[in-house]
Amino acid sequence: MRVSLLVVLLAVATEAGALQKNVGTSAAQFLRLGAGARSLGMGEAYSAVAEGPDAVYWNPAGLARMSRPEVSYTRSEMPAGLHEDFAAVAAPVSWLRGTVAFAMTRLSQENLDLVNVSNQSLGSFAPHSEVYAFAYGHQFSGNNSAETARDCFGDNWNVPYVDRPLDYEREPWTGDISAGLSLKVINENLGTRQAATVAVDGGAIFRPVDWHDLILAGAIRHAGKNIRFISDSEPLPAEVAGSIAYEVRLQEQWRLLPALEVDVPYAGNIYGKVGFEAERRIASGVVAALRLGFSSLTVPDLGPISGLAAGVGLRVQRFSFDAAFQPMGVLGQSFRLGVGWRF
Repeated sequence: MRVSLLVVLLAVATEAGALQKNVGTSAAQFLRLGAGARSLGMGEAYSAVAEGPDAVYWNPAGLARMSRPEVSYTRSEMPAGLHEDFAAVAAPVSWLRGTVAFAMTRLSQENLDLVNVSNQSLGSFAPHSEVYAFAYGHQFSGNNSAETARDCFGDNWNVPYVDRPLDYEREPWTGDISAGLSLKVINENLGTRQAATVAVDGGAIFRPVDWHDLILAGAIRHAGKNIRFISDSEPLPAEVAGSIAYEVRLQEQWRLLPALEVDVPYAGNIYGKVGFEAERRIASGVVAALRLGFSSLTVPDLGPISGLAAGVGLRVQRFSFDAAFQPMGVLGQSFRLGVGWRF
């Protein structure tokens, strides 16, 4: 575990050192648009909170805690006539000892005029981009027993000639650990030019056995081969994310979930996100949610107001509905609606 922590720290340090020299050198920026209305409502501080089919995008490790098959669909309306559709299905598979998922993202734009170098009209075209992702999530310890956690990690932390703790004594580094991996195929079509490449996402989520309401997570997104349209190729907008969240339950009606995330992109500056979700049970099987968030990603270019986000959610038995809104400064507004069903 110490070695893993060191590797993560070195990776983050390497990315941070490359920030200034790689500013503005990544392509396929649509990959950073996100997925799911719940995530947008929380300012996209979502790597530690990710669950259900939407976890395919944010952190595949979130798939591991699923107990039933689920499907989700999200529609995003953005400035400049841009539309994003995200659909995903995920299901636990016992013989694989984990959860498998498939997700498709499509970014489309309204028709644009196609002209030649003499400004003569050649018709129109509609740019579009797609991502097809296959993901798997696995939970390494599925309960809260100290004995199970010790079996997983005890041998790695035992020091020769040092007394072992009692069999049922909980150790601070033990807990539930989930990990996930996603392989995705990326395609961009600009009308007269088309390019494709592959990328991977990965992540882990850790819940300490003695502090199970605390959630620690890390994720790597959009790491893959350069994308090439003509002769030059550009890297994908890869980024490393570290996130923390904490669940607070008040009696049986309220559940509060604050979350904080720091993202380190390959090209660009480090940015932070903070999100908050308040859920209240209003009837048997009916839960309503209010969400607020802030992301510093767009603040330098579009102003502080563009970092704000808000959303609402409603879950009725197996059906869920989420809506979110984000102002984009002079560009306009962004809306995201999502529905889901748990079988």
